[in-house]
Amino acid sequence: MRLVVDPSFQTDHGNTEPAEPEDEYSGSQPPQFSEVRLRLVPLPDDGRLNVVGESHYQEALAVVAGGRTCGATFDEHIPVVAVLVPEPENPWDENAVRVDVLMGNRSLKVGYLSAGWAEDYQPELLELRAEGALGTCPARVTGGGDKYYGIYLHVARPEELRSGGDPIVAETTATGVLLRNDWSCTVTKEEEHQDVLRAFAPKGKQEYREVVASLGFCTIRGGKYAGGRAIEVRLGGKRVGQLTHAMTTRYGEIVARFAEKNLAVTCEAYTTRTAKGVEVELRMPRDPKRF
Repeated sequence: MRLVVDPSFQTDHGNTEPAEPEDEYSGSQPPQFSEVRLRLVPLPDDGRLNVVGESHYQEALAVVAGGRTCGATFDEHIPVVAVLVPEPENPWDENAVRVDVLMGNRSLKVGYLSAGWAEDYQPELLELRAEGALGTCPARVTGGGDKYYGIYLHVARPEELRSGGDPIVAETTATGVLLRNDWSCTVTKEEEHQDVLRAFAPKGKQEYREVVASLGFCTIRGGKYAGGRAIEVRLGGKRVGQLTHAMTTRYGEIVARFAEKNLAVTCEAYTTRTAKGVEVELRMPRDPKRF
């Protein structure tokens, strides 16, 4: 495939109008899925970059879009998560960067960065891959119907990728995020949920047990902040406690931001046995207001 140089890099949300196809899926390749085996790291997303070669991947983009037709405005474009895959082994361009769309535990090839931008992005993405990770960014699908499907990315310029990484998120998938594990955060109300926590207690001679907690919101039932909301902590989908008012104030905006995008919010955690029963500690990002 020949990669076409695209000299433009946009930072606005202007319309993207795909070309009209001569024939539906003309020259399109069958969908090509890849297993996602590396850690996924969100890249800074304060920019917009076009993808090239979509005409070869119309069947794949139709799968991504679920066959839907997109309108002409930004809000009518279909939001997805893109994975940027460096391809130094590509026989047509050793600087190539493939663009996939994340679909569960797999990704689907939908195009490439233009040759000019790929040469700039690939070194940064190769450094990331050497650390066992691939970069992801928000993207939107356009077109459909009587037009080619297209896709564009929201990603920062190459020189900003390494210095501007997300200080909150460690990993992302199409359905959720895993928060960074910088320090411990205490959970309260565990004494009310020992029936659930016993299933997650350390086993045998273990001093602690590593688990993954999911975060949502609940209503505070009593005390000074009764009627307000707290961050609820769940293990295996069941409530095991909540964060204090102070910790909810610290992390509430983060949880709400992802929840509004219908993304599950999770974090690493560990359980221990104490004289009071099984307790759980969360591993959370540093105070977001102090970055």
